[in-house]
Amino acid sequence: MMKRMYPNQQIIRSICRSMSSLPAYETLKLSQPKPHVTLVELNRSSKLNAMNKQLFDELKVCFEQLNTEKSCRAIVLTGSGKAFSTGIDVKYLSGVSVNELGEIDDVARKALHLRRMIQSTQASLRSVDKCEKPVIAAIHGHCIGAGVDLSACCDIRYSTRDTTFSIKEVDIGLAADVGTLQILPKSITNHSIFRELVYTSRTFNSDEAQQIGLIGRIFDTREAVLEAAISLASVIARKS
Repeated sequence: MMKRMYPNQQIIRSICRSMSSLPAYETLKLSQPKPHVTLVELNRSSKLNAMNKQLFDELKVCFEQLNTEKSCRAIVLTGSGKAFSTGIDVKYLSGVSVNELGEIDDVARKALHLRRMIQSTQASLRSVDKCEKPVIAAIHGHCIGAGVDLSACCDIRYSTRDTTFSIKEVDIGLAADVGTLQILPKSITNHSIFRELVYTSRTFNSDEAQQIGLIGRIFDTREAVLEAAISLASVIARKS
């Protein structure tokens, strides 16, 4: 007897099939929920998809490959577990400060090393921005710091109603230079509000995110936002 499938069941389990032509990653999970649609999930759910060096590196490799992958015509980017992403992994930053920069005595060489690291991180996010395939972000839970940057690199952004956003870098003594200052003004055209969010790191909700242009549509649940994003990607793929 065939098992009946219900709409409220997790969409990932019910419709996804693996993409054997693409490599496996440790911090990303790839699947093909619809023909010519690739679903990319940030796969560090135990860390609320905080981004470490491996995730940044794999993200760049993944999107550079999807850019030329013939079976892919549209991409949905989301996070596994309870959050889209809580930004850069603080443990990773601490490791850079103690282990990498701590071993360099010369101040100028420290600055050069840090500059190269920032440029590498920016290149990872830019790989999403530069991807020739339309990228749709399905955001839920928390979208913090570099998570906001990553979402801003996407062409279309949907979120759940309970998503919280924050450009958090200033709270840990950092400039928002991973991508916020370069990419977000394309989405948030009200520069007064944009500067307020950068300077204060205050939390804002999905309604405000929609009002300022960061989010296109809002949905009640993670399942609903993911289903809508995949459905839209499927429409785009059929017309591509």
